[in-house]
Amino acid sequence: MPARFRTGVRNGLDVVEIDAAAATAEVALQGAQLLSFVPRGGRDWLWVSGRARWAPGAALRGGIPICFPWFGAHPTQPSLPAHGFARTRPWGLAGVQEIGDSVRVDLTLASDEATLALFPHPFAARLEITVGDDLGLAFEVSNPGDAPLSFEVALHSYLAVADLDQIAIEGLGGCPFVDKVAGGARRREGEAPLRIAGEVDRVYDSEGPVTLIDPAGGRSLRLESAGAGSTVVWNPAAAKTATLTDMTPDGFRRFVCVETGAIGARRVTVGPGQMHRLKALYRAAG
Repeated sequence: MPARFRTGVRNGLDVVEIDAAAATAEVALQGAQLLSFVPRGGRDWLWVSGRARWAPGAALRGGIPICFPWFGAHPTQPSLPAHGFARTRPWGLAGVQEIGDSVRVDLTLASDEATLALFPHPFAARLEITVGDDLGLAFEVSNPGDAPLSFEVALHSYLAVADLDQIAIEGLGGCPFVDKVAGGARRREGEAPLRIAGEVDRVYDSEGPVTLIDPAGGRSLRLESAGAGSTVVWNPAAAKTATLTDMTPDGFRRFVCVETGAIGARRVTVGPGQMHRLKALYRAAG
């Protein structure tokens, strides 16, 4: 194994620690969930709740959870876990590579009796995480079955901000979106950069690119994607945060979720023997 990689345990969960030339990162094997990405001499690009539940089988709030094979509540069985089961299942560590000054970690998840009881379709999933000057994620889903495989997916990135009141999100001007706070109403974004004022839960018909401007933190992050079709922006604001036991009362001020996905009408259907690849690239934009 390369010297820039080691396994460990954090708060009872198995993790992979990456030490690349330009940044460090940490990934939980549960959910293949990226927990941190810290450029050399910089601050973490990701946020993890101070009250996150670190326990086998529990959803951990923060980092970049994977929502698969559905997003949000299950459309017909609301008793099933929100955002699917991929984020709470143990993933296999398939390999680690040094690619120049970058380090890539590959993790895998395949259907089994437990997943088939929740989602009666065979699948094979793979997540590639590349840590270097930028942060790259590529999520692949293959269909080993003999019938079409339809699913939703999102990379639910919690991006750290210094002051929620000052941030702006560029790149969504004019895009139609589903406003979940307004009961699923269809709306269209204005041309001005999006600012967060109160609870926001929107699924945009757009795969970006999107830029998060965080003036109080002195940085901007650009999110580029491919194979997606949806961009989600979420922040619970104070009232909803008060109902979330895994967040501190002011935790909502320190992040905004800007997510790459394929959701609703943009969901993916993969034929037998075929594969779909969704990519997200996070890079400093200033």
